[in-house]
Amino acid sequence: MKNLEHQTKQAFLFSLAFYIVAILARLFNLGIFPILGSLSILLSLIWVILVLREIMLSRTVSNTERMFMALSIVLLNVVGGVFYFFFGWRKQVLGLMKK
Repeated sequence: MKNLEHQTKQAFLFSLAFYIVAILARLFNLGIFPILGSLSILLSLIWVILVLREIMLSRTVSNTERMFMALSIVLLNVVGGVFYFFFGWRKQVLGLMKK
């Protein structure tokens, strides 16, 4: 998992920021909403791929945990990302924290 830990979190935070700005653009009926929405979906796809890579290459989580994390990231997208980055799942995947 060399050299991609920082980029993974950065892609998630950019995606989250673009989602927020796109929602605000939609609320204020700005014409730039489709572009911002598309960019946020693209960034979301990038960080999901990077997170799935981290999860699949991890040697510290069991297969059951791996499947649960991967499904929550894919199906819940932003909510799953918040759990992954801010509630300790990532530390467990990277081996920085004991179970």
